[in-house]
Amino acid sequence: MSNSGWQEIATKKQAERDALLPSKWRLDMSKYQSRNNLLTVPIDCGILSDKQIDITSNYDAVDLIARMRDGTFSVEEVVTAFCARAAIAQQLTNCLTEIFFDEAIERARQLDHEKATNPDKPLPKLFGLPISLKDSFMVPGTDATIGFICFANDKSTKYSVLCEMLLEQGAVFYCKTAIPQTLMTADSDNNVFGRCLNPHNTSLTAGGSSGGEGALIAMRGSVVGIGTDIAGSIRIPAHCNGTYGFKPSARVVSLQGKRSPGRAGLVGVEPVAGPLATSARANALIMQVILEAELWKRDSMLNHIFWRGLTLPNRPLKIGVVEDDGQNTPTPPMRRMMRDVSQKLMNAGVELIPLKLTEVDKAMDLLWFSFSMDGMKVSPLSLCIVYDIHPSQDTVDYINQSGEPMVNSVRQTGLVALPAKSIHEILDFTVARIGTQEKYRDMWLSNGLDALIMPPAPFTAPKIDTWGGLAAYTALWNLMDYPAAIVPIGQVNPDDRVDEAAKYGAKDAKVYNRYSGPEQFADAPTTIQVVGMKQEDEYLALVVEKLDAILKSR
Repeated sequence: MSNSGWQEIATKKQAERDALLPSKWRLDMSKYQSRNNLLTVPIDCGILSDKQIDITSNYDAVDLIARMRDGTFSVEEVVTAFCARAAIAQQLTNCLTEIFFDEAIERARQLDHEKATNPDKPLPKLFGLPISLKDSFMVPGTDATIGFICFANDKSTKYSVLCEMLLEQGAVFYCKTAIPQTLMTADSDNNVFGRCLNPHNTSLTAGGSSGGEGALIAMRGSVVGIGTDIAGSIRIPAHCNGTYGFKPSARVVSLQGKRSPGRAGLVGVEPVAGPLATSARANALIMQVILEAELWKRDSMLNHIFWRGLTLPNRPLKIGVVEDDGQNTPTPPMRRMMRDVSQKLMNAGVELIPLKLTEVDKAMDLLWFSFSMDGMKVSPLSLCIVYDIHPSQDTVDYINQSGEPMVNSVRQTGLVALPAKSIHEILDFTVARIGTQEKYRDMWLSNGLDALIMPPAPFTAPKIDTWGGLAAYTALWNLMDYPAAIVPIGQVNPDDRVDEAAKYGAKDAKVYNRYSGPEQFADAPTTIQVVGMKQEDEYLALVVEKLDAILKSR
């Protein structure tokens, strides 16, 4: 394909997507070009009715399901409202890749009709709930480009297993959301659709790789979306956009039928799928529905893990507190956030245990090793083993096939320059990973932890294309295979001035000094990361709800 050929495909693909935005939901974009914070535009623009503003602004997923069940809202009203607000969010942030509003509204009508004609029939658990999907999930009749030109106009013919189950539980899909080229950067930018913007501050990154989900949920164009995570791809966008996010343990949530950008067969750190939402309890609900569905009966790669109906112990929670990863100093907004969170938890009677992370350098070396076993011909997301649908090709092939360039954020990670590994090195990696996991298990058990808290990054959402390969705060827990969640806390405030120097040397200082003060990072969210023990996903969900209630109380 010629160098101009890929641009023609991208232009056509974007035009086809934009044509699906109804004229009644179109903005006069000239009014908003000078605005950095876009969060209030859906309320102020005059497109949404008062009822649509109420539906999309004032309820989480749990509330909406209850109100559709009792007839306060029809499914059609709810789905139409979120389609309209997603259309507004798309025009402002470029957060959508695929749009299927008409199909969603028709499904909503069908659900309403079934409820009206069979009033005694039990309703499914997610009755009528609009759910957005990361671009990589399969929906028949839509593309799953995963940021590659070569996958444009390659329509899916069936649902991913997870999506199929969510539909059976009453969910309504209405759009898919933006991702980065390769799915392996923290800036959701690709040559097919362009860059997704952060609605809190458009000069900052929306995160990746589930960046479109983060931006859409922050704009309240969705209350629940499904993302994926192998180094922070749920938690980084949740952090950047101030939403809740939940990264499960590996092999808990099905990835079967999801498009991935490389070959099958490699072993190592595995990706996971999980929810982003507007509340902690919404994420818990999605995890409960997934585990109760026993997807291991459809996907042989999954562990047989069940939702057990746990409750929290009748004692103060024991929470480890990690101030930083020992490599990068948190910037002033994140340090203040940690102090405020710790004080509030102590005031509520939570037992806090200061912790220092061990062998973080070694852990990150292992993680990068896992991501480059074949010399980065394969993206790490090919580690989903049986899920890859193009086993004869790899990431570089996909880029070269169309003649498209590598985007800046992919180039900056440096992954493509890493050498391939021998079978002996891979075996050594496995042994070393187990040894590191055992040390973290011992740390956990010796302190009797219910969970630990730490920042999800040393900074708030940074400037576009400046995150680079720095992901130790999140990626460590992928290596350990511990579930982890994001809870939004607040935002940068005028008092967050630079008052200390970086603690860990020149590399740390280079990152730390990017924060020049609160003015250029205005409205950037601050969030906390809550980590649980391997395969204790349900217990972590309970702890997160408890901590969130404490942190949100007056």
